Amino acid sequence: MMKPKLTLILYPNTNGIGFVVCESEKEIIDFGLKPINRRTQKEYVNNARWLIEYATPDIILLLDYKGAKDKISKRQEAVINDIAEYAKEHGISIRHYSRRQIKEVFSDFNVTSKHDIAMTLIRWYPQLSSRQPHKRLAYMSEHYQMGVFDAFALMITHYYLS
Repeated sequence: MMKPKLTLILYPNTNGIGFVVCESEKEIIDFGLKPINRRTQKEYVNNARWLIEYATPDIILLLDYKGAKDKISKRQEAVINDIAEYAKEHGISIRHYSRRQIKEVFSDFNVTSKHDIAMTLIRWYPQLSSRQPHKRLAYMSEHYQMGVFDAFALMITHYYLS
């Protein structure tokens, strides 16, 4: 019998790095948000590398930001690039999915906004309920735990499209 591939999903944002470690969309091993206190590039990179060493994954899923209308910060771009380079150096497969792909997958479930995606994920994964984000208004910053939901959405996109 073949051993399932261990997958690490990493989603850097302004609060840290949302992550999920899993063997499939139904076999979640660990998840959370690795916070960034000083918000330095080096701290992001060190936390991402720590997560890779912690999980020892066969594959890493990352956001594909290239060519996207939705821009991410230069720091997030640099962290994603560094993770991809580090994984390549260590022989770990990488898959990238864009926000457009995430939205397309969730549109099949009649879900469009980030908040609605988070609420759908809570229905599918009740262990996320303690991290439930508030409904964001235009003047509000993104909920602290949204990186976790972004990582889960990236995971669902991967398994849905595979």
